[in-house]
Amino acid sequence: MRSNIRRTYRMRGRRRGSDSNSHWLSFSDLMTSLVLVIILVLFYFLYQYFLMYDDYEQKRDQMVLLQATLEQTEQDIALKDQELTQKDEELTAAQADLETAQGELTAAQEDLAVQQLLLSAAQEAQELTQQELDQQQQELDQALSQLEENQQQIASQQEQLDNQQQQIEQLVGVRTRIIASLSQALEEANISASVDPTTGAIALASDVLFQTGESELSALGKTRIDQFLPVYLSVLFSEEYRPYVSEIIIEGHTDSVGNYISNLRLSQERAFSVASYVLDDSYSAISTETRELLRRIATANGRSFSDLILDENGQEDRDASRRVVFKFRLTDEQMVSQLQAILEGES
Repeated sequence: MRSNIRRTYRMRGRRRGSDSNSHWLSFSDLMTSLVLVIILVLFYFLYQYFLMYDDYEQKRDQMVLLQATLEQTEQDIALKDQELTQKDEELTAAQADLETAQGELTAAQEDLAVQQLLLSAAQEAQELTQQELDQQQQELDQALSQLEENQQQIASQQEQLDNQQQQIEQLVGVRTRIIASLSQALEEANISASVDPTTGAIALASDVLFQTGESELSALGKTRIDQFLPVYLSVLFSEEYRPYVSEIIIEGHTDSVGNYISNLRLSQERAFSVASYVLDDSYSAISTETRELLRRIATANGRSFSDLILDENGQEDRDASRRVVFKFRLTDEQMVSQLQAILEGES
C-alpha cells in the first residue's frame, strides 16, 4: 500500500517537471522569433537606405558629367578658334609663295627676251633658212603666250587669295563684332549693363529682378527685362548675326549663403522664371516672330554658387554673385564648314 502511494507521488513529480520544461522551451522559441523579426526589419531599412543613397549618387554623377560636357564644349570652341588662326597664317604664307613665284616668272620672261636676242644673233651668224626662223619664231611666240597666261593665272589666284583672306577674317571676328554691337546698342539705349569682352555674357543683378530668397520676378525686375531684352535680341537676331547664333542661355547664379542644393533650386527657378516671362504668348515687349525664334534656341539653367564673383582681394562679392546671366553660343560647325569651303575654293 505504502509502496503504491510512493509510486503515485513520484509520477506526479515527474509530470510537473516535464510541464515546466515545456513552458520554458515555448518562451525561448518566442523570444528567438521576435529577435529574428527585428533583425529582418533592420536589414530591410538598411536595404532601403542604400537604394536611396545609390539613386542620389547617380543623380550627382549625372550633374557632374553635364558640367564636364559644357566645359569640354567651351574648350572645343577655343581650339577651333586656334585652328582658324593657324589657317590664316598658312594663307599668308601661301600669299608670300605666290609673290615669290611672280618674281620668278618675271625673271623667266626676261630670260626669254634675252634668248630671243641671242636667237636673232644666231640667225644672222648662221644664216638659218627662213623655215627654221619661222619655226623658232613660232616657238618663241608660244612661250610668250604661255608667260602671259601664267601671269593672268597668278593675278587670278592673287585676287582669289585676297577674297579668301577677307572671308576668313570675317568668320574669325563674328563673336568680337557681336560683342561690340551689343555694347554699342546697350549704350545707345541708355541701359546700364556690362558685356563680357571675351564671351559676350551680360549679367543682370538678382537684387533688381527678385526679392530676397524669392524666385518670382518683381515688378521692377519685369521692367528691367522689358528694357534689356528687345535691345539684346535686336543684335543677336539681326540679319548679320542670326545665322551664327545657335543658342541663347539664361543662367541663374546665387551667393554661397546656404547649402548647394537649395541654392541650385533657387537659381534654376529664377532662370526659369525669366524664361517663362519672356517666352509667354502674352509677353508684348518683343514681336511674335522674335519670340518664336527665341523659343527655338533658348535654354534656362541654374548654377547655384558654382561660379562666384570675387573682388580684388579674392573674397566673394555676394552682391555681384547673385545674378541672372544672358549668354549666347555660336554655331561653330557652320563656321568651320564655311571656312573649309573657302579653303577648297568652293565659296
